[in-house]
Amino acid sequence: MERGDFAELERELLKSLRKRGPAALERLAERFGAELTRAAYLYLGDAHAADDVAQETLIAAWEGARRCRHETRLRPWLFGILFNQCRKYRRSLWRRIRRERLAGRRRVEAHDGGRENYEQLEMLRQALGKLDEGLRAVIILRFGQDFSIAQAAEVLDLPEGTVKSRTHSAIQKLREYMRPS
Repeated sequence: MERGDFAELERELLKSLRKRGPAALERLAERFGAELTRAAYLYLGDAHAADDVAQETLIAAWEGARRCRHETRLRPWLFGILFNQCRKYRRSLWRRIRRERLAGRRRVEAHDGGRENYEQLEMLRQALGKLDEGLRAVIILRFGQDFSIAQAAEVLDLPEGTVKSRTHSAIQKLREYMRPS
């Protein structure tokens, strides 16, 4: 199909969207859904969020088609909506993370005696985030949940010796990460 043919198809699709043609949203999803999802995934790095944002984009295009100018080109307009939706998703995510951290801080301060304990817990959380997943899981099970070496080995489907060596390695790295500068 020639480039001009694509442009004509997009003009017709946008016209159908403006008229709220019954099949317009379905055609829009068929034509651009995968492309929008791919771009959202590359932007956000989260497949589930990318699916949600692509769907939000299609709905926003459906709802906003009547307000766009007649010379508007469909594909650039859709991707403009997509990137706005991605930014909106990220802002919402950061607000949610800040609220959760604040709530966690308040719980720790209320139960464990104050700000100093929260700051230590936050420093530990950040240090744990630097560990690779295998070391982090061992530390959380052994010290966060008081699992024995045998219990942690069972959960992680590892030999007990591996749990012991990972525990030792993780503790060494945590000491390094949490050492005052």
